Amino acid sequence: MRHRSPRQGKRVRSFLNDWLGRVYPGDCLRFIACLPDNSIDLVLCDPPYGLDRGNDDPARKPARTVRGRKGLAPRRIAGDSYMEWSANLPLWMTSFMRILKPGACCCCCCGGGGPHPVFAEMALVMDETIGFKQAVVWDKVHMGLGWHYRRTYDIVMIGQKRGAPSKWYGDRRERNLIRIPRVIPRSDQHPTPKPAELMQHFIRLHSRPGHVVFDPFLGGGTTAVVAEAMGRRWLGCEIDPRFVAMAEERISRARALRLDAER
Repeated sequence: MRHRSPRQGKRVRSFLNDWLGRVYPGDCLRFIACLPDNSIDLVLCDPPYGLDRGNDDPARKPARTVRGRKGLAPRRIAGDSYMEWSANLPLWMTSFMRILKPGACCCCCCGGGGPHPVFAEMALVMDETIGFKQAVVWDKVHMGLGWHYRRTYDIVMIGQKRGAPSKWYGDRRERNLIRIPRVIPRSDQHPTPKPAELMQHFIRLHSRPGHVVFDPFLGGGTTAVVAEAMGRRWLGCEIDPRFVAMAEERISRARALRLDAER
């Protein structure tokens, strides 16, 4: 564990407070390096899957989609190549482990199936760093694109930081299979959005009102909007300027609607 002077400790705590409820426009590793140890109650994230889904993934190549429209133009996600993903994965997990409070969890979305076994790699790296807890299968209901064994599920890997009992706020009836319809994005939305209900599920199970939820890959802002609506404080990073603007607009709109409802 790194040791900081009292002045350094005060500075990093101030950094965290300064960014609560705001989107950090940049690489999450640079942001995390400025956060205090043991300061985050829940990491909830949807990182790149390492499958080049917005670039040369076979699912993008058919001339027509299941909706009968012409194939979508590639919208590459930063860091989504397998080489980038596999190089970054240990850095992400090590960083998450440092900032999580003992007993706190990291809930990390991950591709299910092929063509690369990224779910297996993530589980192993998570176990070597944070500590592996569970793999939750997310049944997306609607069949996705592809060639053989068309994509219908993703996995949410759950890691728990060692050193304290699990910060668990659900009951004993929670299953490791959830069925929530996936979001089919418009061309002006983030290409791989996650349903608000999915984020609500994990925020409810692994945090309480007032806790700090951190999403290092904020995308279009779903985690921030949901966390704020559930009474949690949040931090978020997004490296792509297009999605920073998208998330900020969406968060502002949600806040305005909430204020109108309270009047």
